[in-house]
Amino acid sequence: MKLILERWNKFVNEAEGDLAKAKETLKGNNYLKDYADTITDENLVEAGNYIFLYIPPGTLGEDDKGTFQHTKASHSRESDLPGSKFNDNLMTDEALTTLVANLLKKQPEPTETDQTPYGTKLKWWNIEMGTSIGLDSIIHKDEVPGANPRTFDFREKIGNNRGIPDIMSQGLTVLDAEGNKLTSPEDADPEGQYFIQQDIPVIDGPLQPTEKANLIVGELGAIGSKTLVSLITVFPGVSEPKAMNKKDYAKLGYYFLTGRG
Repeated sequence: MKLILERWNKFVNEAEGDLAKAKETLKGNNYLKDYADTITDENLVEAGNYIFLYIPPGTLGEDDKGTFQHTKASHSRESDLPGSKFNDNLMTDEALTTLVANLLKKQPEPTETDQTPYGTKLKWWNIEMGTSIGLDSIIHKDEVPGANPRTFDFREKIGNNRGIPDIMSQGLTVLDAEGNKLTSPEDADPEGQYFIQQDIPVIDGPLQPTEKANLIVGELGAIGSKTLVSLITVFPGVSEPKAMNKKDYAKLGYYFLTGRG
């Protein structure tokens, strides 16, 4: 019994230490510092060599959509935005968290590490998950000779305005709520509403089942022997590593399928 209690106390102390370290790390992060005092052990998801930071919707108020805001807005079957779509059974925070954790356990080393002025990004491309996870939405123009694409005005709300400098560094257009183009990240109102805008080519055609997943996370810091990471994006389908956004896919000769026709 004494040994069991000692092991339990050690486990509790380590858990409390991990939480304290995570809070300290977030306080020093320009993007996530507002969450530092809100997180508990439940926000820290064990994922092999990583600890995945999960933020549930509503943490900082009703406008806070949580970790999977982008995923649900762009990659659910209900979304009208061009892009790959997850299966309906993956469109819960629990299921998406499990998917991310499983991928991090499945392949501990990222496909690519990207050092940016805004932090280190860890990227996993085209990982086979062993089962269908959704529908792919891109096709190269060489596969559909004679296709006549039309331009889709793709707009997506920015969830965290602290990410605007990184977004604009990719050459993307940022619009305010009135549709005016932001000329510099420094001109952004921290409390304002902004949107990413991209002109992308679309053609009618069915989306294709896929077993591939792609993940990008931001490296936040070390917690013991593990790396604390937060989600940047996760999506199904074949990925082109050279593309940072939909605009880049268009430059590389890809069309986005509408799922119609």
